[in-house]
Amino acid sequence: MQTGDGILELIRDRLNIDVADVDVDMIETGVLDSIALVTLITAIEDALSCELPLDDFDIEHFRSARRISQYLEASGVRGNGSTP
Repeated sequence: MQTGDGILELIRDRLNIDVADVDVDMIETGVLDSIALVTLITAIEDALSCELPLDDFDIEHFRSARRISQYLEASGVRGNGSTP
């Protein structure tokens, strides 16, 4: 699920939003508003059984599915686990 395509699938399944590509800027295009972003973060945490390290929240990490995937990898978040 941590790949860009897995993130797109999660967005499609949990938010009922179809995003065309992993590089689409979902903030700039208006696909994600503040409520959808919170819903997406919760969906990621649920799907990966983790709590995202949001102490230093940066919206830039959530602009595209690819960026979300990179953020999860850099944060050490793994599926069915938690942050290290």
